[in-house]
Amino acid sequence: MKRNAKYLAILCATVFSVSAVADDYSDASLALCEKVKSCALAQMDSQEVTPEVRQMMQPMLDSMCTSMLASVPEVAKSHAMYEPAVACMKSLDALSCEEMQGDGGSKTAACMEYEKMAEKYDSP
Repeated sequence: MKRNAKYLAILCATVFSVSAVADDYSDASLALCEKVKSCALAQMDSQEVTPEVRQMMQPMLDSMCTSMLASVPEVAKSHAMYEPAVACMKSLDALSCEEMQGDGGSKTAACMEYEKMAEKYDSP
């Protein structure tokens, strides 16, 4: 889990480091967020979450992707990390909820390549 946090932090750093047009990146970000949201809802359903807890969580889940997309700045298509980040997000979106929530959820080939590239940006 610690490694996933580092990987996500590097993904965010890539997003915040440059600005320009972000179409594929925003689309992939939104699609992945919607997938995570649907997986969270499915998990709540499978765990028979009480109606009170679901009612408390629903507004947060409903606004999660809109809020996330509003806070993501535009990313330069020419940045070296742009295409690998998009490919990683698309590969994660293609996973089932079970695969995504498992221990190796972020270990798609595209994300491993992205992580390898991100380590270069993370080192001093």
